Amino acid sequence: MQRTSGFYARALRVIGQDLAALVPENLAIEVQGNDFIANGLCSKTRMEQLNSTSAWTGVKKFVDKVTGIIRVSNHEPTLEFVPFNRTYNRSDIDRLDSQETNRRGGDGGMPDIYTLGERLRTIGKVIDAQNGRVVKVFKDLHQVMFEYQDSDGKSRKEELSNTELYQLQQRYAAGRGESSTSKTSEE
Repeated sequence: MQRTSGFYARALRVIGQDLAALVPENLAIEVQGNDFIANGLCSKTRMEQLNSTSAWTGVKKFVDKVTGIIRVSNHEPTLEFVPFNRTYNRSDIDRLDSQETNRRGGDGGMPDIYTLGERLRTIGKVIDAQNGRVVKVFKDLHQVMFEYQDSDGKSRKEELSNTELYQLQQRYAAGRGESSTSKTSEE
């Protein structure tokens, strides 16, 4: 796969944005050839909500919500998880990135660092900074682990807790703010 500077930060951000609606319990992304293979587990209820296209879905949700308010449940809700699997190639990433850019109306402002897309983008920035190549990324509720090959072809593995990832994102965000400030002052 031919890469440009910042390729993995962009690709992982786009994949994260696409998968965010699933609210994955855990997520693994592997690069196989020219494709990113993403799989994990998400709530069965969430998957059903995303897959339902019936015009009556909104009415049913409202009735279920009202019924739930009126009738108090006497048991804990059951959480059932289902697997998902998606494949992204270079054209998928370009298309999804273009759609997201058009949806948000340009490239201004600071991103929300708590989103899945921004968390994965941070991992991509680490890999891009090493002029590396993604092998695998795994994210669960508590941490992100990733494996990549650096510019010398050496295998590297890193693990970041949510706190460490947040601190890294803050450093990147501060750098982004400084670079946009210096660009403005140069004009």
